[in-house]
Amino acid sequence: MRHQPRHDMKHAAHHSAHARADAPGVSARLVTASSIVLLALAVACVALFLGFSNHDSAFGVRSGETNEATAINRKATPKPVTVHHGNSPDCPDSDCIALFVNGDLLFHEGLWEHFQNNPSATDGTAFNFDPLFANMKPYIQHSDIAVCEFETPVAQRGGPYTAYPVFNIPPEVVDAAQHVGYNACTHGTNHSWDQGAAGIDRLWDDLDQAGIAQTGSYKTEADSMKPLVIDSPTGGGKMGLVTGTVSLNAMTPDYDWRVDRLREDGDPHHDSDIQRAVTKAHEARKQGADVVAIAMHSLQEYLTKADSWQVSEAHELADTGAFDVIYGAGCHCAQPIEYYHNTWIVYGLGNAVTVTSYIPGNEVNNQGVSARIQFAGKRGKPGTWRVSRIDWVPTANMQQGQYRWCPIANDHPDGTCWDQATDAKQEQRINNVIYSMGADSNVVHEWRLTDEQQQPQKPQKPQQKR
Repeated sequence: MRHQPRHDMKHAAHHSAHARADAPGVSARLVTASSIVLLALAVACVALFLGFSNHDSAFGVRSGETNEATAINRKATPKPVTVHHGNSPDCPDSDCIALFVNGDLLFHEGLWEHFQNNPSATDGTAFNFDPLFANMKPYIQHSDIAVCEFETPVAQRGGPYTAYPVFNIPPEVVDAAQHVGYNACTHGTNHSWDQGAAGIDRLWDDLDQAGIAQTGSYKTEADSMKPLVIDSPTGGGKMGLVTGTVSLNAMTPDYDWRVDRLREDGDPHHDSDIQRAVTKAHEARKQGADVVAIAMHSLQEYLTKADSWQVSEAHELADTGAFDVIYGAGCHCAQPIEYYHNTWIVYGLGNAVTVTSYIPGNEVNNQGVSARIQFAGKRGKPGTWRVSRIDWVPTANMQQGQYRWCPIANDHPDGTCWDQATDAKQEQRINNVIYSMGADSNVVHEWRLTDEQQQPQKPQKPQQKR
C-alpha cells in the first residue's frame, strides 16, 4: 500500500481536528433542518389525505362522478332570469309591455261646467274632474303604461277659458290625468297652436309638474329633437313614443319644430316629416327602447272608416319598419284596426271624454275606444318583440245622464251607460267597425275586464335560462 506523504497526513490531521471543533454547531443545524422537513411532510400528508377523502384521483373527480360531470360543475351556474309579465293576463314571453291608449281629451264648456267649484280659483280647486275619469282606473291598473291625448292647450290657473274653435281649457284636467294614472300624454294635434307658444309652454309645464311624460309640441328646439322613451313601471322593458299631426287648422307657428307634423303626401314637407319620425324612432331604440309606437292625429271627423290620409300615411310609416304599432285620434269616432305589413294599425280611438253632440250624423262623437296593446319579447333583445294581443273596449261619454267615461263592453263592469238597448246597439256598431278591415279576432279581442278581475294575481317568478 502506498503511504501518504508526511505533509498530507499533517494536513488531514489538522482538518479532522477543525471538524471536531465545529461539530456542536453542525448538529444543531441538522436538527433544525430535520424538524422543518418533518413538519412539511406532515402537512403534505394531511392535505393529501383530505384531498383523497373528497376525490377519487389526483385529477379531481369527486366520488361517484365522471370527468365530464366535473367539467360541467366547474362552469358558472346560470343566473335566474326574472320574468316581467306586467299587468296583462297572458304574457307569452319572458317580458311584456301593455300599452293603454285612448282618444282625445276634448273639453268644451258644456263639459267642464259640470265639474266646476270656483272657476276663478288659482290653487287647483277650480274644477274637480276626478269623477269624470274614475271608471277608467281599473283598466289602467290592468295595463303597464297609460298614454293620453291632449287635444288642446290649457289655460293658466283661474282662467280665462275658451272652447271651440280656439281652445284654452281648465288646467285641472292635468290633475285628473295624473290622479287616474296616466304615465304619459301626447299633444301633437290640430289645436296645439291655439294659444301659441304660451299655450304649449303651459301644457308642458303642467304635465311636467304632475310627473307625466310627454311629447308632441315643444318649448325648445332641443326638446323637439328628443324621442320620448318610457320605462315600464312593471319592469317589462322600454317603449319609445313618437307623434305627428296632419294639420294645425291653417295656423302657422313661429317655428316649424314647435309641433310634430305628418303632413299629407304632396306637401313639400311630407318626406321630411316621415324622416323625422323615423329618425326619432331609431334614436329611441339607441336609448334602449324595446318597442316604438307612433300616434297620428287626423283631421277629417265623424268617419267610421279610415280616410285617405290615414291609410296612406300609416302604410308609409309601416313600410319603414321603424314602428311596432301605429294608433290614431282626431276623427272623434271609432275606426277600424288593420294588420298591414307586419304592423298593427289602430286608425281611430274616438274621444276619451267629451261633451255630447246632438247634431244629426255626429253621434259617433259620443263614443270612443280604449285599447290595451300588449308587446311581448325579451327585454334588451331586439328582434324578439311583437304585438301579441290587442284588447279594446267601446266607451260612452256619459253614464246614467252624468258625464263619465263609461265602458259599454258586453261584460258591463260598471252597469249600463245609457240603457241596455242603447249600450248593446253602440257596442255592436263599434264591434263591426273595429273588424271591418279584417283584424284577426285571435289577436284583437273585446276587453272583458271582469274576467281578469276574477283571476288571481300572478306573482313575478324567476325563470331559469334555457
